[in-house]
Amino acid sequence: MILVFGGTTEGKKVAKFLEKEALPYFYSTKTEIEFDKGEFGNYRFGAFSVAELIAFCQEKKIDTIIHASHPFAEILHQTIAEASSFLSIPVIRFERQYPAKNSSKEVIYVKNYKEAIAYLNAEKIEKLLALTGVQTIEKLESYWKKNNTYFRILPRESSLAIAEKAGFPKENLILEFPSDDLNHEIEILKKHNCQAVITKESGESGFLSTKIEAAKICKIPIVIIERVLLSNSFLLASNEADLFNFMALKK
Repeated sequence: MILVFGGTTEGKKVAKFLEKEALPYFYSTKTEIEFDKGEFGNYRFGAFSVAELIAFCQEKKIDTIIHASHPFAEILHQTIAEASSFLSIPVIRFERQYPAKNSSKEVIYVKNYKEAIAYLNAEKIEKLLALTGVQTIEKLESYWKKNNTYFRILPRESSLAIAEKAGFPKENLILEFPSDDLNHEIEILKKHNCQAVITKESGESGFLSTKIEAAKICKIPIVIIERVLLSNSFLLASNEADLFNFMALKK
């Protein structure tokens, strides 16, 4: 049995692949979503502790984990690494595509939010568009409490609740899904007279290239939080061919 960690575009691709190959699997997400289980899938949701993941794998006889969740799911990365090591089962990381990392005066990669805030303050950025997600409102609190900041978050009640709990001004929320519409991204930046953008290194599934291009056209800097390094025990797959080869080895 295979356990897939999804909730992403990559997760959907993995599920579609497993259905095509007629391989039984569990599809897991942190929060409940609508998921088409197909003929061979099972669905569950909820965060795992290391002990809970080990118990689940033992109970369901999981012999392979396909990790296709978000690149910034740091706790999950660690949980999977520890549990799989204990169980001695392989983890296939189905990785998304990333644009080439070309740092410049306008494209600034930083390791964390502390470095990002230091840059914004040093450059005297007073109007910012934040595309890092609702979960990062608290991480940028020291900045947005002193500077005009617009946060784009998903148009969901759960996202609004998190923003409200953090005390972020509701009038500065942009409720919409990210997209690859370059003109729309430019329009947002111009509408709010933004002096900079902050986002995460979320790859092409997160439309990173579009965000970079929009900032360049508007002639403003874009600050990018670098993705975390994954366990070197994970087997990296970036397409269906890689998955097929790993599954063939498993057989």
